[in-house]
Amino acid sequence: MSNTSPRSSTKNKESGEHSHDETRNILIYDAGCRLCVRSKGILERWDRTHRIKFLPFQSEEARAIVPNFAGRSDIDAMRFVEADHPVSIGIDAFRRMLPLLPLGRVFSILFYLPGFPWLAGTIYRIVAKNRIRWFGSCEYK
Repeated sequence: MSNTSPRSSTKNKESGEHSHDETRNILIYDAGCRLCVRSKGILERWDRTHRIKFLPFQSEEARAIVPNFAGRSDIDAMRFVEADHPVSIGIDAFRRMLPLLPLGRVFSILFYLPGFPWLAGTIYRIVAKNRIRWFGSCEYK
């Protein structure tokens, strides 16, 4: 399926509901986290073909896509929403998004190395758990 064509329904692993997006895959991030906002900026610049739509989880649009965000002040990990695939979380979200980026397929080979997925997941969980304490928060506008 082309990333420029209308999307089909996306099954949300977290809620079991389906959502729609007109054109792109969606990365949902925490706009109240300084590390998350900086990482989003890097990914946006890397995504020169605009294949990924970036949404703060604080937005109404993100909350409509992943309804269990309602009432939360932060999220534990980024979410990646794509057509015909359950919502991916954390390092799995990054792994699913990587091939969409220029030269991303080359870097995604790392996930086939023995032990790399475990190591990457462990590091991601530690950083995600401590991101506000280590990098600070910022105001969502």
